[in-house]
Amino acid sequence: MNNPLNLDLQARAELLAYLVSSHLLAKQLTGRWLAPHHVVESTTIWLNSNGAGADVVQRVMLSTRALEVAQELATASSPVFSPEMIDTLFCENLRLDFRSAAARDIYEHCLTRLAGARWS
Repeated sequence: MNNPLNLDLQARAELLAYLVSSHLLAKQLTGRWLAPHHVVESTTIWLNSNGAGADVVQRVMLSTRALEVAQELATASSPVFSPEMIDTLFCENLRLDFRSAAARDIYEHCLTRLAGARWS
């Protein structure tokens, strides 16, 4: 299969949401954000499971932004981002569970942020 090397806006938002959610879950479970090598591994897992391809610039920009967004959301006062809601972010196959209000809100936040960003 020939994967495109550039993700469209929705795919970038979904990857960013996946990375943000991974950071939030790691913080809840371990008290620490994901280490850089785990972010790289998570990015690779998402790209492979979605049959997607992203160039190095896209991967680095999204990976870098993921921690910023996760830290913002962790300090948000919204009940959607409570520890109880973070537990609902992923399905058993480690994909984002868009039946979860928290996953949908994180995706929408990421989409809005990317739509307004110059580097998207």
